[in-house]
Amino acid sequence: MAEIDEFWDLWGSTITIEPFLSRDGYGTATYGAAVSYPCRVNGSQRQMTDMRGVERVSKALINLPGNPVIGPTDRITMPAGFVPAQPPILSVNPLIDDTGAAHHTEITV
Repeated sequence: MAEIDEFWDLWGSTITIEPFLSRDGYGTATYGAAVSYPCRVNGSQRQMTDMRGVERVSKALINLPGNPVIGPTDRITMPAGFVPAQPPILSVNPLIDDTGAAHHTEITV
């Protein structure tokens, strides 16, 4: 079990997610209450295809414990010092363990 405890110790940063609610007639998005999550942010650029099939360059891969409900239209606020502070979410990938239970979630921004 020590390996599992060490894995959870990796969550040294915090991100905030605001769930997308709607858009008004002018296209301005409305978001719900912000929720903070412990995470690990790996800042590295890579070329990828986003959820809409568009090729993009990602700025970071974020790992969160568990399987929170996060969508590509939600607003993410990164830890202090990350530029941009609110990058678009390019992909959300829940990962499972060997028992089939949700283990952690990867978010690409």
